[in-house]
Amino acid sequence: MKKIYCAGPLFNPTERADMQAIAESLESAGYEVFLPHRDGIELSKMNSMLMASGYSSDKANSLLTKAIFYIDTYQIDDSDGLVLNMNGRVPDEGAMVETGIAWAFEKPIVIYKNDSRSLLSGIDNPLVIGLSNFNLIDNIQKIPIKFNQLFSNGFSSDINSFTSRVNAYITRGKKLFEIYADSDGADIAFDELIDLLDGKKKYGVWCRRRGLNP
Repeated sequence: MKKIYCAGPLFNPTERADMQAIAESLESAGYEVFLPHRDGIELSKMNSMLMASGYSSDKANSLLTKAIFYIDTYQIDDSDGLVLNMNGRVPDEGAMVETGIAWAFEKPIVIYKNDSRSLLSGIDNPLVIGLSNFNLIDNIQKIPIKFNQLFSNGFSSDINSFTSRVNAYITRGKKLFEIYADSDGADIAFDELIDLLDGKKKYGVWCRRRGLNP
């Protein structure tokens, strides 16, 4: 049974209900789920226990902060994938870190969002949606379907594969920046930029025209 980590906002009843619905959709499809506020430590209970043992409120909170970080990091590593609920005026900062950790651990990531609010006039933060290969799911029931597709395509955690993928992003970013910088802010080579973003192999031609090594 594959295990999915559920990341998202949990600070009011509506947010918790949404996260519960996401977890239930995955569980109904046969996935095991880790839902932090349901399956993690009970903060109030643990805080009371620590203070009853003689810890000050500040020290107890400091220890709980560490406990949450350690447990959630372990659970992400122990999971086979992560779903991010990106709804909200801004994405939940804790969920962003969890998703970044999952990306670094080479876990398949599915981003769910049916909220019309966005950072850039209809465009979501590229550094967030890039973690799911720029795919968004707008229906909770489609989340397990997307994971089924990812796992059936042989998605697996492989540090060598991850390193190669990150290096490919870095190389592409370097090339894009060089194209933009070479324009000196005036005549940007839009054709070359578009060709590179679309994966077409015209960057070498652009370099040779300028006497550069691609």
